[in-house]
Amino acid sequence: MAFKQVRLGDYFKFEKGLGYKGEFLAEESDVALIGMDSHEEGGGYKDGSEKPYSGPFKNINVANPGDVIFAATDLSQDGGVLGSPLLVPESEEFQTYVYSHHLLKAIQKKEGFLPEYLFNIYRTERYRVKAAYADSGTTVRALPAEVLEEQIVPLPDLPTQVVINEIISLIDQQIANNKSLSRNLEALAQSVFKSWFIDFDPVHAKKNGEKLFGISTETAKLFPDSFVESEVGDIPKGWTIGSITDFAKQIRTNVKVNEMTSDVAYFGLEHLPRKSLFVFDWESAEEVSSNKSKIQAGNLLFGKLRPYFHKVVIAPVDGICSTDIIVIEPLKEVFRSFMYLALNQESFVALMSNASTGTRMPRTSWADMSDFQFTIPEPKILGEFESIVSKLLMLGLDCVASSKELVKLRNCIIPSLILGEIAIPVELIAS
Repeated sequence: MAFKQVRLGDYFKFEKGLGYKGEFLAEESDVALIGMDSHEEGGGYKDGSEKPYSGPFKNINVANPGDVIFAATDLSQDGGVLGSPLLVPESEEFQTYVYSHHLLKAIQKKEGFLPEYLFNIYRTERYRVKAAYADSGTTVRALPAEVLEEQIVPLPDLPTQVVINEIISLIDQQIANNKSLSRNLEALAQSVFKSWFIDFDPVHAKKNGEKLFGISTETAKLFPDSFVESEVGDIPKGWTIGSITDFAKQIRTNVKVNEMTSDVAYFGLEHLPRKSLFVFDWESAEEVSSNKSKIQAGNLLFGKLRPYFHKVVIAPVDGICSTDIIVIEPLKEVFRSFMYLALNQESFVALMSNASTGTRMPRTSWADMSDFQFTIPEPKILGEFESIVSKLLMLGLDCVASSKELVKLRNCIIPSLILGEIAIPVELIAS
């Protein structure tokens, strides 16, 4: 089914966002700035990519949930983000979104063209590349508003637009559900870690003669019923104080150029999420320069540069990563889940932030990480913790793998729907 062809500028105008000063990027604010880092290559919004903003702005700079915003500049090596759209999400953390001057917001001029359908059109490589490479400039790739307005795109009737959006949205929602489930699984794992190794709940309960909740009788027997003094305060009897080098090591394996192919996953600082152990987005190594580090699935990835070490992540697949990422492996398998969660504690991340050196791009090091002191339990307790928590973390990694397959499905089906190559059943449109 061929759809009619229309000029984008007849339905939308495109406005640049806020020119801002870096000094207004804040630690906390009710206002968040959407910038270039918020775009997924090919289209989509990177969760947690917005930056708290405390400076001035006008109503025209505001982005509301459901607005479509295009990446109008791209300084990356391959320019793959240029022309990529995002849909502004709902937020429980921020009251207001503003968007930067590197972006273009679609503003409706004429009815009959749904913004979500516009978003889906430009998730199709054919239209995204056509717009992006009518760009201007050499060093700085740019997508002017007038170029985007002159683009010719297919437009079905409104009921068909609605059905196409709904079909794609179902896949997007399942991906979002996977991300939500992974966060809940991580929260459960974190709660067990905090109870056992930060708050020492089982030890306190045994010391006070109280019933232990949430753990089996056999597991309860592994915990001591008293504390001893240490240089960091009272710790459970029989436990020790150590550093990261007592349970983990840094891995450094350089990658050869011939190992960087399209089927090799690449993880850069930009792929590290701020709010999760699980990383859902990465790219192909084929377009990446050399001097990278080899990684294996299950390695822990820790960004050296501020602000990328808010969180550590688990490498979901074998691949390579930026040399600005520290790659960490447990000394023994029994330490794996303990390692993931110990290096994810707020106190550890705060120390790394304070220990970082440099002014323009503050960074931390393995030596800085080794200065932090951890309370390390007896081996039998570590083994029990691993047997419980590893199941939760493996399920989280299963969510990542499932989402990758859904992304492949979505990227396959969107062009066929947009180009009218798949006939929409009449009963779907009628309903």
